[in-house]
Amino acid sequence: MGDMENQAEFYYEKLKSQANPGLVLLEFFREMTGLEGGRSEIIMINRLIKLFGRFTVYFSIMDLSKNDKLSASGNLYPLLYTICRSRFEKIHSDTFSPAYESLERVIGLIEKEAEKVRKASAKMKVPSSEGL
Repeated sequence: MGDMENQAEFYYEKLKSQANPGLVLLEFFREMTGLEGGRSEIIMINRLIKLFGRFTVYFSIMDLSKNDKLSASGNLYPLLYTICRSRFEKIHSDTFSPAYESLERVIGLIEKEAEKVRKASAKMKVPSSEGL
């Protein structure tokens, strides 16, 4: 594979200025994984770029290359998607933290608050409008 640092830097610099990041990332995928990258890999990479952006996909390919059990026959999309999503969530964890809460839990909290409001309003005495 050659010098990993130089490869990573070379493709990163190329990726910054490239109008078609899918082709650069396909070359990078081939270099990093040692796998043949064909039509299905370019489709996979372009989908991931649309979802997560070129740099998240770039770093995810680096993470993928650490996996010793990669095979050309398997569908790598689910694995690479999971790596991209994990990286994306880690980067944006402060933005997405409420999304992790269970919907049922949120609904339960809302229902409790609504019940408190109903009880409080039932105890309130509305003054008579007579004499106004």
